[in-house]
Amino acid sequence: MNLIVTCIQNDVIARDPEANRRHLDEMLKTVENTDVIVFPETFTTGFPADPNVFAEEVGGVTMQWMLEKAKAKNCAVCGTIILKNNGFYNSFIWMQPDGKYLIYNKRHLFTMGGEIGLNHGEERITIEYKGWRIRPFVCYDMRFPVWNRNSFEDGKFEYDIAIFTAEWPEKKSEVWNTLLRARAIENQAFVVGVNRVGIDDSDIKYKGESMILNMKGRVMAQAPEGESVVTAELNMEDLQSFRDYFTVAKDWD
Repeated sequence: MNLIVTCIQNDVIARDPEANRRHLDEMLKTVENTDVIVFPETFTTGFPADPNVFAEEVGGVTMQWMLEKAKAKNCAVCGTIILKNNGFYNSFIWMQPDGKYLIYNKRHLFTMGGEIGLNHGEERITIEYKGWRIRPFVCYDMRFPVWNRNSFEDGKFEYDIAIFTAEWPEKKSEVWNTLLRARAIENQAFVVGVNRVGIDDSDIKYKGESMILNMKGRVMAQAPEGESVVTAELNMEDLQSFRDYFTVAKDWD
């Protein structure tokens, strides 16, 4: 049972949702035969963005656009936007072609980077899709291993894939690479990390380095420099075989 995952590593035009959606329309023309498409964090506005100006309602323009893309590509589409939903949140939207969607609100807000005026998310979610269990996280969440922690109970893992959608600056590139590998190894799960490229309106540079890693922390696919699309096929039998062989989960705290 395989799952094909595609990462969209794009530049983001600051605070121009319509322009960003149009740009992604062009990038998506190259994407075929995938199960999941992942966009970076705040892919319509850049980071940070004033929620009083840029927050969208649930079911608003970007979520409708995501549904259109999901239907057109016959796959799930996901990424974060600023959402108004009984408060303001940096929300990971998981949109399926049948119109079903799930929302995870970012738990760890990067306040030192200007992410203010938002509420902290309170709950993790697990997405069940095509026989896989997927756990979404957002950028700064990755620094908090307890929040990322997988579990193993009654012979079952809580999740098989962790998705980290991010706007992670180039100057912290080594941290990005290190933490992605650590999260894969310690949780015995595939990891998908999707980051933007370009220079934002605060002159912060983003290198991208979007990648897909296996449960051993080894890179399966990595985006080249600049805007790009990278895809990898995840194999459940490989994951289960390794988990059965290296039974560290039985010794987790």
